[in-house]
Amino acid sequence: MPSEVEICSDALGLLGEDPITSFDDATKKARLCNRFYPQVRDAVLRAYPWRCAIALQVLSQLAGTDVLTGTSYSNTYQLPVNPYCLRALLLNNDKYILWEVIGRKLVTDESAVTLKYIARITEPGYFDSLLIDTIVTRLAQQLAYPITGNPAMVKVLLELYSYKLSEARSIDSMEGSLDTYDSDDLLEVR
Repeated sequence: MPSEVEICSDALGLLGEDPITSFDDATKKARLCNRFYPQVRDAVLRAYPWRCAIALQVLSQLAGTDVLTGTSYSNTYQLPVNPYCLRALLLNNDKYILWEVIGRKLVTDESAVTLKYIARITEPGYFDSLLIDTIVTRLAQQLAYPITGNPAMVKVLLELYSYKLSEARSIDSMEGSLDTYDSDDLLEVR
């Protein structure tokens, strides 16, 4: 699997640029890659619940001054920090539980919470190959104007990123069971 520098070099390659050898290279390209790579990686991870970035964690209920007041919920939990929660997805494996994220806290009426979430994965060795391809394309789009000054290239790369994200979502979503519907759910719709 590629390293962060190789991912950045692949993005630069889409722009017709030479690769970098390190984030510490004394070049504009290396400084821009060092600056934009972490935020692009997190944005792409957050954009879809990639199976390679899904984590489960039992949350501890907060008490005292850590409790959020002024919400309609009775319990407050701290979002995970190790690995860092980029996006909360599901509580207690039940899509009907009501909850809300406020800042870095989660509020709900549940007295015990197991959170399914998108974790910040920083090691590219854990990335799916389609996730890597999507990060490369999104990073190239982010770097396009600062490096080339060509707004048309930014637009083309944004379209390519949208296509890559759609393709990756489609393939990634095939690696699990389909949602099932209870017969009661269908009757309630009628």
